[in-house]
Amino acid sequence: APARARIDMDVDAFVAASDAYPIPTSPDGAPIRFSYGTAGFRTRGDVLASTMFRCGAVAAVRSAVTGRATGIVVTASHNPERDNGVKLVDCDGGMLPVAWERHAEALANAAGWDAMRSAIATMRTPAEAHLPKHAHPPPHAADPPPPHVFLARDTRPTGPALAAAAKAGAEAIGASVTDLGRMTTPQLHYVVYASHRGMPSDEADYFARLARGFRDMVAGYERTTRNSIVVDCANGVGAAKLAALAEAVGKSSGDDVLSMDLRNVAGAPGSLNDEVGADFVQKEKRAPAHGSFETLGPSTRCVSVDGDADRLVYFRKKKDDGSSDVELFDGDKIAALVATRVADLLTRCAPLHAFDPPLRVGVVQTAYANGASTAYASNVLGVDVSCANTGVKFLHPEAERFDVGVYFEANGHGTAVFSDATIERLDAAIERVQACPDANEHADAADALRELKAMTEAINPAVGDALSGILVVEAVLLAKGWGLTEWGNMYADLPSRQVKVTVRDRSVISVTNAERTALTPAGMQAAIDEAVGRHGAHARAFARPSGTEDVVRVYAEAATEAGAAELAREVCGIVYDFAGGVGDRP
Repeated sequence: APARARIDMDVDAFVAASDAYPIPTSPDGAPIRFSYGTAGFRTRGDVLASTMFRCGAVAAVRSAVTGRATGIVVTASHNPERDNGVKLVDCDGGMLPVAWERHAEALANAAGWDAMRSAIATMRTPAEAHLPKHAHPPPHAADPPPPHVFLARDTRPTGPALAAAAKAGAEAIGASVTDLGRMTTPQLHYVVYASHRGMPSDEADYFARLARGFRDMVAGYERTTRNSIVVDCANGVGAAKLAALAEAVGKSSGDDVLSMDLRNVAGAPGSLNDEVGADFVQKEKRAPAHGSFETLGPSTRCVSVDGDADRLVYFRKKKDDGSSDVELFDGDKIAALVATRVADLLTRCAPLHAFDPPLRVGVVQTAYANGASTAYASNVLGVDVSCANTGVKFLHPEAERFDVGVYFEANGHGTAVFSDATIERLDAAIERVQACPDANEHADAADALRELKAMTEAINPAVGDALSGILVVEAVLLAKGWGLTEWGNMYADLPSRQVKVTVRDRSVISVTNAERTALTPAGMQAAIDEAVGRHGAHARAFARPSGTEDVVRVYAEAATEAGAAELAREVCGIVYDFAGGVGDRP
C-alpha cells in the first residue's frame, strides 16, 4: 500500500494536557508500570486514567498513519467489576498490530514530556506504519476523515471517567472522536470494520445484518418447535444488546423461530462476572451461581456470554437434581459445529462445480484446544488444522490464510473468516445458478450456496462475537435438526485440567511451537515431557506464562479424569521448582 501523506498532529497540546492525567504511583512511591497483555491494558480501574488518556493518542496517531478511523473499547472483559482496561481496534476492525503494542506500552509508561514526544515520534515513522496485510484501505474517502477514533465502553462503574480520559487524549492530539456509549467489544470492532469498507456502521445496521444472515440461514428448513435458549448475560453490556438483537431477529424471522430467556442482566453493584459468565462456566464446568440455573433440567439449552460479550459457551445441566455440574459445549465444540456446517454446504455445492479450485477450509486452534477436537477436524472433517499462539491477535491472521478459516479458542472467543475473494466467488456462483435455465435440477446445491452466503452475514467478520455466535450456532442446529445430544456426539472431549502457578517473574519462561514447548528455564520442558510420558498415549501438557499477571498457566490432558488431575499436579510442581514458585508447592 502507498505511504500516506503525513498528517499534522498537535503533540505539544497533548503532552501539556497530560499533566491532568499523571501516572499513578505504588505505595513505595515508584510509578506503576503498565504492561500490554494479550488483549490490551487491564488492571484496577482506579489507576488507569493516565493510560486511557495516552491510549487515546495511540488510537489517534494510528488513524493518522493508516488514513482510516480506529477504535477504543474501555473494558476488562471477563475480569471482576473493580478492574477495567482498554482494547485498541485497528483501522480494518481487527486487533492493533503486535508491533504497535510496544508503542502503546512505551507511551503509557513515558515519564515526562520529552519521553512522550519521543514515543509519539517513533510510532509516526514510516518504518512503523505496519499497514494491515489484508484488506488494504479501499478507494472510498474516509468518512469521517482521519484522524478519527470510535469510542465505546462496557457497564463498569469506572467506565465513564476512563472513556472521558481516552476521548480527552485523542482530541488533545488532534483527532475527532465519536463516542458510541455502551457497546459490546465486538460491536465496536464491527463499527470500525464497516467504516473501513464504506459500509453502513450504525448499531441498527449491525443488528440488521446479523438478523438478516440468521433469517437466510434458516430459510426453507422445516421446524416443529421454536428454538429456545436460556442466556446468562454475566450482568454485563451484552444483556441490553441481546435484547435488541432478539427484537431484530423477531422482526426479520418471526417470533416462532428463536426464543431467548435472558438472565443475569443487571445485578447489584459488584455482580459483573461474579460467579457468572462464559469464563466462569468454561473454567469451573459449573452452571452460573446466579440466575436460577440450578432449577433447570438437562433438556434446557443454555448459553453463557462474558462481560463484554466477545465469548460464548453453551452448556446444559448434567442432572435434574439441583446440582450445578454441567456438560460444556466450549469453543472447540462451536468451531467443530461451524466447520462441519461449512463442509456440509460445500459438499452439497459440488454438483454445480461452483468452486474450482476448491475452497481451502481450515480450523485454527490454540494449545488449549482439546486433543479430541483436533482429531475430529483433521480425521473426520478432513480440513486443515493449524495451531497459533493464544489470543485473537494471532488466531485471526492465521485464519485469514484460508479461504474459509474457522477459529474459536476453547474459552469461546472466535469467528469464521471468509476471504474477500471467497465471497466474490460465492456471489458469482449464486449469479450463475440464478441465470441457469435448469436451475431446478440443482435446487439443493443452490440452496447450499445461499446458506453459505447467509453465514457470512450472520457471523461477525471482524472478531469473535457472542451475539453473532449464538445466531450461527442456533441456525446450524435448526438446519441440521440437532439438539445438544447430537452436537455432543460429534466427539468426546479428553479429560483435561487448567491450573495456575504463581511465580516471582513469569518472564523466566519463554515458549515456542505455538506456546506448547518451553525453551527456558533449562531442563523444565524435559521434565514435563518425562511426566507426560508416564501417563499414556493420549496425555499431553504444557506450561506458558500469562500475558496479564505473574502466573504460569498449566494445561494437562489424559485418557482419564484421574490421569489429567495427576498430570496437572506433577507439571505444576515442575513449574514451581524450575520457574521460582511462590507460596506452597503444588
